[in-house]
Amino acid sequence: EGEHVACGRRGTGELQALPSPNTFRTRDMLSLVANALAAEQVIRMHGSGTTNPSKFFWELGDLMECRSKEPVHLTYRAVGSSTGQKEFVGPDDKDIGYDFHEQDFGAGDIPMTQSYFDTMKGQNRDMVHVPITVGAIGVFHSVPESDLAQPLHLDACTLGLIYEGEIERWDDPRILALNPGMTASSPIYVAHRVKGSSSTSGFTEYLTKKNATCWTRGGHKVFGPDAELHPQGDWPTGIGKEGSGGMSTYIKERSYAIGYIDWGHGRAAGLSEIALLNHDKAYVKATKEGIEAAANQALELGDVYKRPDESFAGVNLYDIQGEKTYPIVLTTYIYLAKDYTSWPADTAAATKAFVEMVISPDGQKIAEENGFVEMPSALVNLAKQAIQMVQWPDDMVPFTFETEDGTAFTPAKTQKELGMQPRVISAKRTCYGDYERKQMLVKVNELNSDSFASSSSLNDVQQSLADGLSTRDARISALEAQLEDNDDEDDQTATFAKAGLALGIIGFICGVMALAVALTKKHATVARPSIYTPGAAVEMNKPDDV
Repeated sequence: EGEHVACGRRGTGELQALPSPNTFRTRDMLSLVANALAAEQVIRMHGSGTTNPSKFFWELGDLMECRSKEPVHLTYRAVGSSTGQKEFVGPDDKDIGYDFHEQDFGAGDIPMTQSYFDTMKGQNRDMVHVPITVGAIGVFHSVPESDLAQPLHLDACTLGLIYEGEIERWDDPRILALNPGMTASSPIYVAHRVKGSSSTSGFTEYLTKKNATCWTRGGHKVFGPDAELHPQGDWPTGIGKEGSGGMSTYIKERSYAIGYIDWGHGRAAGLSEIALLNHDKAYVKATKEGIEAAANQALELGDVYKRPDESFAGVNLYDIQGEKTYPIVLTTYIYLAKDYTSWPADTAAATKAFVEMVISPDGQKIAEENGFVEMPSALVNLAKQAIQMVQWPDDMVPFTFETEDGTAFTPAKTQKELGMQPRVISAKRTCYGDYERKQMLVKVNELNSDSFASSSSLNDVQQSLADGLSTRDARISALEAQLEDNDDEDDQTATFAKAGLALGIIGFICGVMALAVALTKKHATVARPSIYTPGAAVEMNKPDDV
């Protein structure tokens, strides 16, 4: 978090779309930055925390930079919830080179731990939890479909015993009892996260709450007495993987593996998900409806969420009742200081505006595109309450929005002249990168199932190959029998016959392969989305009054 530290985990939306180093040199970037700094003072804002919403934050930060008339620069380091919490609280060693003011906000898929919350209280500092999205931790596997008679089912006890190391093989009777017809006979290759991870917290806390006799090690963000000396912790079994990407790659590349990862990452990676037994004894996979049901049910219960400035330690959405409710649901929070009067006023204003964009209707749509579920209105109201509790600098000039009422929570509306004021964030103002992304989305949506090889066509090709091979085998057998009956023929005739047979077989196989390729190409022609196609422009920034 130091001021002069270059970090590969820190990103902005702009960096996601930069050309390769071969076409865009470092000195070009430095020149652009220097020119911007010379022209006008840049308002900077920095955050760190959970990796799960990182792409969401980067995209929204990019939009904020584009839509703001004043130059704003946002960075977010995707380092995990526990690191984000530690950096929000501040370093133990005051000589480390930064203090808590270096991080303007934190983020985590778990509430601030009670120990960190108490540490801040001991420093006469308060904080608020701002709920921003609702998501889930999915459990994924790489058991081949050919070994399964149905989608893979597990209950919490069986899952806990796998991670305890007691169940080591897929053909264990306790797994087979939940999955009739399953033929897998491989060892289970267990993967877990390393270092501090909100995914680990959610996963292990769920196992503890659901069945503490099968999973006996409690809920933890990291296992081991010293996370620095033992970064993989004291897991009873399995291999440690860092980050959601590391876990996804391992499950993809290692057959018969199992691992837990946030639902959005797992879905985007195309991993196979395990259906878990929920509170109402139904096997369910994570879906938008199942995640939404958990949040709504928790709000109806009324005793799950607390006042935003109180400790949220212990607040969770695990094993909430409901037939379709998914059992491992997490609320993602932004951590804000309750008092920003010691921050630069411009940084405080940008931080407030960014959080408002995150929980706005437009922000929630972007969250949904990134694998989260739009928050229920009651949870949005709790987030607004948290922002209102914050004490902002007296000399802060807040950002407003070019909308119906000047807030982030109403539809965009052109405000003549007012929209050109210095501190107005306007959806009528954008960047080409945002336009280009929308162009590509239009092209992707135009692609239809006819553009790809249909499963029935591919099945026809496979059947043709199978029939061809069967016919080949029959002909070979018949000719071999004929040759055996003609033992009295001279050896030269037999040799010529076998050579002719071999050539015929080769010709037949080539013909079948050519047919398969032709059929596949016929159904697999896809037009590549172009960066710009005349006549396919997306309508943007159209004034709603003249």
